[in-house]
Parts: sequence; structure tokens; C-alpha cells
Amino acid sequence: MSLSTSKKLIIEAKPYLPVFLLAIAAMAFSGLIGVLPSWFIKISIDGLAALEAHNESFCILPKQLMSSQFVQEHINLDMFYWQASNLYFVLPLSIIGLFSLEAIFKFIYQYNSRKLGLLVVKSLREKFHQHINQLSIKQHKDLDSGSLVSVVTSDLQSLQSWLAETVMNLFSESFSAFFLALWLLVINWKLTLVSALVIPLFALPVVKIGKSIRSYAKKGQDFVGNNSSFVAETIRNQTIIKAYNLETWRNNKFFEESKILHKLFDKWAYYMALVSPLTNLIGACGIAVILFLGLQAVSQELLTVGEFSSFFVTSILMYDPIKRLGRVATIFQSALGVADRVYDFLEMPVQEAKALTSEQAKAPEFLEGCIEFKHVNFSYDTRKIFDDFNLVIPAKTSLALVGPSGGGKTSLINLLPRFYEIDSGSITIDSIDIKHLDLHHLRSYIAFVTQEPLLFSGTIRENILLGLDNFQEYSLEEQNSMVEKAARESFVENFLIRLENGLDSDIGEGGSKLSIGQKQRIALARAFISQAPIIVLDEPTSALDNESQEFVYRSINKLMETRTVIIIAHRLSTIKSCDKIVYLKEGKILEAGSHEELLKQDAAYAALLK
Repeated sequence: MSLSTSKKLIIEAKPYLPVFLLAIAAMAFSGLIGVLPSWFIKISIDGLAALEAHNESFCILPKQLMSSQFVQEHINLDMFYWQASNLYFVLPLSIIGLFSLEAIFKFIYQYNSRKLGLLVVKSLREKFHQHINQLSIKQHKDLDSGSLVSVVTSDLQSLQSWLAETVMNLFSESFSAFFLALWLLVINWKLTLVSALVIPLFALPVVKIGKSIRSYAKKGQDFVGNNSSFVAETIRNQTIIKAYNLETWRNNKFFEESKILHKLFDKWAYYMALVSPLTNLIGACGIAVILFLGLQAVSQELLTVGEFSSFFVTSILMYDPIKRLGRVATIFQSALGVADRVYDFLEMPVQEAKALTSEQAKAPEFLEGCIEFKHVNFSYDTRKIFDDFNLVIPAKTSLALVGPSGGGKTSLINLLPRFYEIDSGSITIDSIDIKHLDLHHLRSYIAFVTQEPLLFSGTIRENILLGLDNFQEYSLEEQNSMVEKAARESFVENFLIRLENGLDSDIGEGGSKLSIGQKQRIALARAFISQAPIIVLDEPTSALDNESQEFVYRSINKLMETRTVIIIAHRLSTIKSCDKIVYLKEGKILEAGSHEELLKQDAAYAALLK
């Protein structure tokens, strides 16, 4: 049975128990001090009455408490009689001292409540990012990237604020209500029981409306994610939008989505706004009853004027935290709605192949790079891609995959690092089944260079260094030496002279400050530094100009000298130097051989080059 969202959040906060306990202790002391104004009202009014009646002293405790048999038998009552003349000095000084202390406690609990919210959200944010990296390639393709970004930015930020407010107000208002209720019992327990009858009514609007608030909060945040995706898509495709005059179409579509989002949050705002007036009305009814009964008690001399005044004011003060608790409950429902969305992602089952234990995994220090596909069957969703597929790629040879789109070329290279799992058969590297290799080790044996160079924000040096497995284990001197060597082999150094900071030049988001050719050479440098025995190149020259192509060809030829290279390409200049060319169509090998051998056959491959 799955845990409720609130229990999950409690478990998330468990490591930060000391922060929570400190906040609770400060709230308790603050709540205790908060009841003292009610007592000071009783002292002030009864003290002034004593002065007016020319009495030397007056009792600072309520009649009900003083008349208690236990109090009379065990406590010296003289200490609770003040000199009326001291009223002007003692009470003001007491107020200053006690409220100074309350200010300290308030700072402690407010700071630690917010700190707790920050820590919980930090933990969730880190778990979320870690979980994203554990999802399979297929899951990422099925997910909405805008929604994922929205969770990290909008959802978790909202959750952080709401959690801090919920923790802070839930306990502080509860302590305030508790100590105020205790004071009411001290003054007159019968009247307190009457006033307590109203309290359960405060829960009605919270319970009735809370579910709607939670539902609309979650739906609203879901749609925020859709909006984020839409805006990201608009930014990404500005060239096409402007080229085809699509601004009006995009704007109109966004306006329609914005209307839906507005309606969802408008419903949320409606239900949030409904709680406070209803609880205020219930509170007003309770105070009216207390006023009626309290005035009768004064007329019958069951209460002093000071005690009634204190009781009446305390009742108003007590209903305030109870009403605020209703508001906190609605805020908590909003927080739960957002947390539901966060946990929907966090609890998404990971389809990525599990890493093997050290006992299970084989991790040879060195592999030659001989690859063999044996009777491989693979389907994507319901579509059959490979049926009893067989292929051998000897170590330190180069293989080109050619053929029409949808023939299975990209699927084949995605099976090698286990981005997708085969249905049956086996794939081996140096006769070791890749399922018997730990994922980290398996992928460290394979370096990828994709059609669109994928770079990270930062410097050229940092992006090249990322190709080196566990680069943190190398000294700075070793890292720099290896980066410089990879930059030479990939001809990155040829354009570094035009950059002011050389390898330490910032490349912008995704390499936005560089040309496609420069980015592709950095991607190749990452493959050189990787020391992986297998290199996979997916259309590495398709978007390059002639000059950039020449540098990339030379880099690829260098890689072919010492590595097993699998390359997907259509350009003759890229594939003719490969040891073997395989023509794939609908997941089947139609032709295989060298460039010259396939030209002599004058079949599918030869037709491709005509």
C-alpha cells in the first residue's frame, strides 16, 4: 500500500528532525508568552478598580482558580495579591521583558520553519534530478521536457514556500490556541466549554473545500508545465516561426492555453477565498454567544469585570489562530497538490537496465572492441525492428551503416550501450555478453558522436574533459595534457587561435558561440580523450561545410587507426574508407562488403551513390 503524500513529506523531513524540534520548542514558548496579554487585561482592569475603590491590594489570579481547594491547601495565596500602587510600574516592565523574549522565540521558529522547507525541497530537487538521469531513453522521449523543468522551478519553489508557511503556522497557531484555551479554563471552565462547541464548525469549510483546492492546485501546476514546454518550443523554433510568419498562429495557440490555465487557477483562487469568510462567520457566532453568557456571569458576580474582559478578549484571540489554522489547512492542500505532481515523477518506475553488483559484473580493464550481434530480436513499442539479426564487427575495424531512413541503423547503435533492451538473442563485446557488464563500465567502453553535437555550458576544456571516464581521479596536470592531446587529434586547436581564451573559452549554452563544425570537432575530441575501444558516429558530417568536413574526416580516420568504429553516414567521402559497409533495410542486411565490392554488385548500395 502506497503512503499518502503527507507521510512521504514527513519521511522527507525526518533527517532534519533537530531543526524541526528547535522550531517546535520556540513555537511552544512563544505560544505560552502569547497568552500573557489576556492576563494583563485582567490585572489592569481589576487593578484600576482596586485603585478607584481605594483598596490597598488586589488578586491577580481569577476567582475560579483562587477558590480551588487544591490551590488553597497547597499554595501561599498571599504572593498573588499585588499592591495596587505598584500597578503602574510592574505591569509595563513585565510587558517589555516578556515581549522581548517572545520576539526572540518568534525569530527562532520562523527561521527554522523556513529552513526546514528549504532542506526538504533541496532533498526533493536532488532526488528529482537523480531520478531523471535514471530514466531510460524511451521514457525521456515519452516525457514532456517542459513539465520536467516546471517541476524543478515552479513546483518545488511553490512547495518550498507553502511547506515553510504550513509548518510555521500549523504549530504556532496550535500552541497559541492551546494556551489561550487553557487560560479560558482557568478563568471559567463552564463558559469555556460553551465556546469550545463552536470550534468543530471551523473544520467544515476546510474539509469540504480542501479537496477541491488540492485538485485544482495539481491541475494548475500540470498545465504550467505544458505552458513551459510551449514557450520553450517557441524560443527554440524562432527561425521557422519568423520565416513562415507563424507569430500570430503561435500567439493565438498560446492565448488559448493561457485561458485554460487561468480558469484552473481562478477556480483555485475561488475556493481559497471561500474559506476565510466562512470561518469568520462561524467565529462571529461563537463570540456573540460568549458575550451574551459572559455579561450574565458578570451581573451575577460570578466573574469580575477584569476577568470577563480577559475572557472575552481571549476568546477573540483564540478564534483567530483557529481560523488561521483553517487557512493553513487550505494552503497545505495546495502544497499536497503540488507534492502529488512531484511524486508522480519521482515514483515513475525506472525502465533503465539496473546496474549489476560487483560480484555479478565483469569489468575487464581492457577490451579489444570485437562486437557480435547474435540472433537479436528487438521491437520498439509494437513495431518489430530486428528479427534474428546477426552481425560481427572485428576489433579495430570500421563499419559503415547505410540504407534508407527507418531501416534500423540508429536502433542498432542504441542497442549496443543498452539504451534499449533486446527482446532475445545476445550482443557481445570480446565474447562478453553486454548484459553481464555493469552499465557504467559498458558505456565507458563506447564513445558517441551524434549528428547534432551535444555540448554543455562551460568551456571547451570542460566539454572535452567530460569524455574521460572518472576524470576527477586524474591530476590537473594529467587532465590538461590529455585535453590538449585530444584537441590536437581532433583539430580543435586549429580554431583555438581565433579565440581569446583558447581552451578556456566559454562556448555559451549548448555551444551557441561556436559554429557547427567547431562543435563537432569538440565532440570528436571528447571521443579521443575517452580512451573507449568503440566509437559510434551518427551522421557526423551531415550539417558541415566543406572545410569543417575535411577536419572531421581526418579526425575520423585517426580514430579508425586504433578503435572499433561504427559510423552511420550517407556521404561517400565518409564511408568509402571503412573496412566494411552494411546496407540495412527494414532491419535486415541486404548487402555487406567493402566499398569496391558493393560497387561491383551494382545493387542497392551502388544505387544509393548514383
